[in-house]
Amino acid sequence: MNHWLEEAEEKVHKRSHKHSQIKDRVVSKKSEVKENKNLIGEDYLDLIDQFVSIIQRINNLPRTERIPFGQITSKHKENKLDNLLHKFSSSRRISIREFSGFLAPFKTQRYKNSRSFFISVSREMGSVLLEYKEIKAKKVRLEDKPQSFFSKLNFFNRKKEHTSHEVNENIKTIPFKEFDENLLLEHIDWLAFKNEGTNFF
Repeated sequence: MNHWLEEAEEKVHKRSHKHSQIKDRVVSKKSEVKENKNLIGEDYLDLIDQFVSIIQRINNLPRTERIPFGQITSKHKENKLDNLLHKFSSSRRISIREFSGFLAPFKTQRYKNSRSFFISVSREMGSVLLEYKEIKAKKVRLEDKPQSFFSKLNFFNRKKEHTSHEVNENIKTIPFKEFDENLLLEHIDWLAFKNEGTNFF
């Protein structure tokens, strides 16, 4: 039977070994990303500049031309891999008629619908890493909660269940050469809620 000291030392050793493995993987990924940056880095940054330029043009439009999304944001994000990660995002408010119960069958439910697109230099040579995320979050107010005695009874308050938020996301890698003008505009249209992004998910 092992002494508690030996068991404690074994746990410390395992944690240290795991930390070392994680560090080695990060170093390996960073090295692969750097090699890919040397290959496609300049063209990649040109693509980012195209994104930013089009987004600036959109944001300079009158407010009436930017309904329903308001503005599209763009941001460079630092990380350990130094993979030139950029995030583009937008949001809108939507209203959906939902079944609420027998006493008040339907009501208008408000949601915040946000879309985010991340792009970075992949560890795979000649490729870029793409991540998409769309969230529909329900706005719940205190007065939406049932207050009466009868509304608390299941018989009078059988509601269709709706989750408070819905998340749709996907990550994929594509060859950089496939990111032509048409694909760029398809991403812009998705952020502007002009298409549903069926090719992204």
